[in-house]
Amino acid sequence: MSSGAAGSKPTGSSGCLARPSSCRWWSAKIAHSTQHTAHRPRPSASTRAPSATPTSASPLSVLIAALDEELAHLQDRELLRTLTTLEAVHGVTATIQGRRVVLWCTNDYLGLSQHPRLVRASADAARRWGVGARASRLLAGSTALHHQLEDRLASFFHAPSAVTFPSGYLANLGVLGCLLSPDDLVLVDRLAHASLLDACRLPRARVRVFRHNDVEHVAGLLRRYAKARRRLVVTEGLFSMEGDRAPLKDLADVAQRYGALLYVDDAHGAFATGHTGRGTPEVEGVAHGSMIYMATLGKALGCQGGFVVGHSKLIRLVHNRARTFIYETAQAPPIVAAAVEGLRVVQEEPALRESLAGNVERLHQRLGPDLGRSPSHIVPIMLGGTQRARRLAAGLFGKGIFAPAIRPPTVPAGTARLRLSVSTLHTAGQIEQLVRALSNSMSA
Repeated sequence: MSSGAAGSKPTGSSGCLARPSSCRWWSAKIAHSTQHTAHRPRPSASTRAPSATPTSASPLSVLIAALDEELAHLQDRELLRTLTTLEAVHGVTATIQGRRVVLWCTNDYLGLSQHPRLVRASADAARRWGVGARASRLLAGSTALHHQLEDRLASFFHAPSAVTFPSGYLANLGVLGCLLSPDDLVLVDRLAHASLLDACRLPRARVRVFRHNDVEHVAGLLRRYAKARRRLVVTEGLFSMEGDRAPLKDLADVAQRYGALLYVDDAHGAFATGHTGRGTPEVEGVAHGSMIYMATLGKALGCQGGFVVGHSKLIRLVHNRARTFIYETAQAPPIVAAAVEGLRVVQEEPALRESLAGNVERLHQRLGPDLGRSPSHIVPIMLGGTQRARRLAAGLFGKGIFAPAIRPPTVPAGTARLRLSVSTLHTAGQIEQLVRALSNSMSA
């Protein structure tokens, strides 16, 4: 699903400006808040919101004043983000503020976003179909390209059927919204992506958060809440901020033992990992058919969108019940055509994954055990404080490296970091440049 990689100034960071309830660090509080809401005391008269009274100020001016105060509060805590403009992009280098820098923060793991075959397929589709889809999928937006992509995704992941969405966030909201109700229980990893947390909470299901990758905690919660109508265990496959993998085999076994469903968001694992590119389940030796498998087209495949593969009846339910599918304009045909070609490239050019694996191994060896702790192409450099993370990011930018700081609420308070993401396009020289710059900046 998405990584939280919003842009920033070179000294800023990526993340969301959403309410805390929709962000990663808030997940640990969900269970507590849902258990105790009914017992909270009513606010006293002195703390209640003021009653509506006539005022000379317009509602919009009142809102702007409140927003100004909120933005100032973010600024005071060094949590205010601004967007960084990329003036040009070529592979893993970009021009920012007039200077050429190496990107260590993109999710273009296989370098497909500018692959000549995908660019050509997209241009050809634009000439034939136009640049937009013109309607939702249930009206006039479902082209032959959309069906071709879904058929190919289903075949690639050995599933009966597939459905695509304009983004991974919308895929999670739509599919989990179909499956959950107030009568259901959903267990979600405490470090799961914000889209999963939102998707679990919106249907008003009973949400309980389990400790990160703790299978025994999951088993205990499933035993405790045995009477729910439907029970789901929700996790990422490859965690977008930690770079570690979920223990999918153990989770699948526990879910099966207690009659629960396993839902896996493998946004960062699909196409980039596994011997054939079939993601974290392939790495962990788990069949995709043992879970509801969701991933994205906007990371390793270099395009845009999200998808879910599974039983044909699940996909038919999505067509009829998923609000983010029914009421959203379909993906643009040029993007869909590029994704179809990207799937071909993934299957026909395994050297891309091999090159990525080589770069990951090279970077981990050069960073050493203290820094290169994650086993994947996502490498968190844990720094703790927000100020330290911003200072390091600014120093690296001065050395030609763009790796924005990741701050709360994207990650829990006290765990600010740099999130390095490795691409098959990074060269040995660029990896060496990064390692030297990190070593010099962190020892200064």
